[in-house]
Amino acid sequence: MGDDYNRQLAATDGAERKGGEATIEESARVRNLRWQTRPAPLTDAENALADALQSIFTEEVYDLPGVVERLNCMKIAPPVGASAWTEESFRAELRRLADLTGGS
Repeated sequence: MGDDYNRQLAATDGAERKGGEATIEESARVRNLRWQTRPAPLTDAENALADALQSIFTEEVYDLPGVVERLNCMKIAPPVGASAWTEESFRAELRRLADLTGGS
């Protein structure tokens, strides 16, 4: 595993954002749950999707049709084989990404 992701993030009391220096756990003292990590660094497409979703949520767009519309407007590459984002392709991509990290 690489240095571009952290396998040991502590919960916070709200005073500091998760992932800050004070919230990094020691791996010898914390069980690393599989679903809390990703197995490899993000691909360029995954990074672009994550950045786009952060931007979309910052704009307070939370509904699925709105998210899909924004992804297409932002020209974020849809999953392989799709010509554009749809609600189903978005759901399928999130399922795929969850499966990579052991999520359900």
